[in-house]
Amino acid sequence: MPTGRRVCESLHFVALAVWLGSLVMAGAVAAQVFPLLRALDAKVPDHDGFTGEQWLIVAGRVGDMVFTTTDFIQLAAVLVAVATLIASIAVYKLSPRRISTLVRSTALAVALLLVAYQLIILGPAMQQELHAYWTAAQAGNNDTAQAHRQAFDALHPRASRTLGTSALAVLATIVAGVWSITNAASSEDDKDAPRTPAGES
Repeated sequence: MPTGRRVCESLHFVALAVWLGSLVMAGAVAAQVFPLLRALDAKVPDHDGFTGEQWLIVAGRVGDMVFTTTDFIQLAAVLVAVATLIASIAVYKLSPRRISTLVRSTALAVALLLVAYQLIILGPAMQQELHAYWTAAQAGNNDTAQAHRQAFDALHPRASRTLGTSALAVLATIVAGVWSITNAASSEDDKDAPRTPAGES
C-alpha cells in the first residue's frame, strides 16, 4: 500500500472513530444527566414565575451543549472521512468495484445524509423550539413554554432515531473499511503486486 494511501486510511479511521465516539458519548451523557438532575430536583435562577419542571431546563441546557459539540465533531469528521475515502479511490487507486469499497462508500453516504439532515433541518428546528421554551419559561409565560416544550418533545424521537442510525452507519463504515484494508492482497487494485511462489516464505 502506498504511503499516501496509508495516510489517507489512517486519517479516515481516526475521523470515523472520533465520530462514532462522540455519538455514543452524547447518548450516554443524555441518558445519565436527565435522571440525575431530576433526582436532584435542580432549580434555575430567575425562573420564579415558571411553574414547570425546572430540572428539565437545567438538563436541557447540559444536553444542548453536548449535542451542539457533537454536531461540530460530526461535521469535521464527515468532511475528513469523505475526503480521505475519495482520495484513496481517485488518487491511490482503491478499486470502487470491490464489495468492501461499495459497502463502506454506501454506509458513509448514509451517514453523510443523516449529518446533513441533522445540521440543516432537524437540529435548527429543535433549537428554535428549545430556546423559545427557555425564553418563555424565564419570562413566566407558562402556557407558551409548555407549547414549545411539546413541539420539541414531538421532534425528540426523530432525533434519537437519527443519532442511532448515524452511529450504526459509521460503525458499518469502520467495519467495511477494516475489511477493505485487510483484504488488500486479493483486491483488484493489488493484482499486479509480486506474488511469492508456492513453497517459499
